[in-house]
Amino acid sequence: MGWKDILAALTTNPAGFFKAPTKGRVEKGMDANFIVLDADPAADIKNLAKVKYTVRGGKVIYEQRTGGK
Repeated sequence: MGWKDILAALTTNPAGFFKAPTKGRVEKGMDANFIVLDADPAADIKNLAKVKYTVRGGKVIYEQRTGGK
């Protein structure tokens, strides 16, 4: 699987399977639940694990801490 397939398996595919119409995409009217990655998954698939922020309901609920910065 490529990074786009893995990303879909984590986002749009489950939203469709569970028939959750306000989940799985970033667009107007959606739940505003998403993550911001710290690196490009197209460059290295392992970058999907490098989460910088997690946003739920439009609020940051996780922020990656960096040493000393």
